[in-house]
Amino acid sequence: MVRPLAAVALGLALAPRLGAQAPAPAPPAPSASPPSARPFTPDDVLRLRDVSEPRISPEGDWVAYTVSSADTAEDQNHHAVWMTSWDGTRTVRLTNSKQGESAPSWSPDGRWLAFLSSRDDEHTQLWLLDRRGGEGRKVTTLQSDVDDYVWAPDGHRVALVAEDPDTAKPKTPAPIVIDRFQFKQDESGYLSKRRRHLYVVDIETGKATLLTPGDYDDLLPAWSPDGKSLAFVSKRRPDADRDNNWDVYVMEAVPGATPRQLTTFEGPDDDPDYESRPAWSPDGRSIAYLQGGPLKLIYYAVQKLAVVPAGGGAPRILTATLDRSVASPAWSADGSSLYFLLEDDRTVLLARVPANGGAVERLVSGPRVVSAFAAGRDGRSASRAGTALPSTAFW
Repeated sequence: MVRPLAAVALGLALAPRLGAQAPAPAPPAPSASPPSARPFTPDDVLRLRDVSEPRISPEGDWVAYTVSSADTAEDQNHHAVWMTSWDGTRTVRLTNSKQGESAPSWSPDGRWLAFLSSRDDEHTQLWLLDRRGGEGRKVTTLQSDVDDYVWAPDGHRVALVAEDPDTAKPKTPAPIVIDRFQFKQDESGYLSKRRRHLYVVDIETGKATLLTPGDYDDLLPAWSPDGKSLAFVSKRRPDADRDNNWDVYVMEAVPGATPRQLTTFEGPDDDPDYESRPAWSPDGRSIAYLQGGPLKLIYYAVQKLAVVPAGGGAPRILTATLDRSVASPAWSADGSSLYFLLEDDRTVLLARVPANGGAVERLVSGPRVVSAFAAGRDGRSASRAGTALPSTAFW
């Protein structure tokens, strides 16, 4: 059954089970009196809305996501968090501040829906919305933006990424001093010596505990199933600006713990540009990640799906014979297979491969670009997909 969302640039596709094909968008039904055609105008572009960041609630009845729309008065995009019931009959807008909200994520017990927002603050902070009702509650009060976060399995803690605070606020901008090999980055501009670190936050008290101090960027945290350890991505070596050789590390989620390097490939392991968080197997024994190519190939290298023992050891490349890049690995509930996004001939599909190796199975076909997906505990999936046809949300 296909349910359209009016003026949405991309749709959310909901599948009853991972591995089941989402229905293809149906052609428009014939109309007795079709509307008269008119030229497409720039104003029509401003009416489009973009759907992103789907997250399935723990019980599988709702999907939360972010809707972006153009705000012509402020000359910027506006973001808000919405949710839609699994059967598609109910849609609720959950946030509506001028600053906007994004990155929704359900707590493991389903009581809380977290999101990021700069409402009531000059920095982006972590907020919680009680599913039973009431206003949103600001959890963090950091002196810098929260860039990323992930719930701990116990539902009482959150691991997040935040940059060193900029405490110097002169009345006039200070001169730019270049003292790093990499001194500039696309979208960020000139780089300072401020680094991004991992924190653990108690959601009741809001207390943020720094886990990874030092002159390193530590990104993409992922909790172990028992909630005792964190996997993350970093370049923890001298002169790390000179190459793109990222590695996967694991550490106990307590202050003072020493990160342990898991990967040693002479190239990027889980390059943060691909936004693919390390994925723990359900039994906590393995971690799936992306292995890039030789450093000389930079971003032209093929990204492969790899699995490494959480205790250390040689990785296994599950897509070694596949001449296509992959992204966003996620384990099946029983740990028998891995789901991922697969680039193929101007499309991006959802695919699956056995955890012990084997043939790659394409789960979604057709002229689509699946840019994000979320897997529920019972095998349901929600994915963000664009098609060559008029945009729809389908499930």
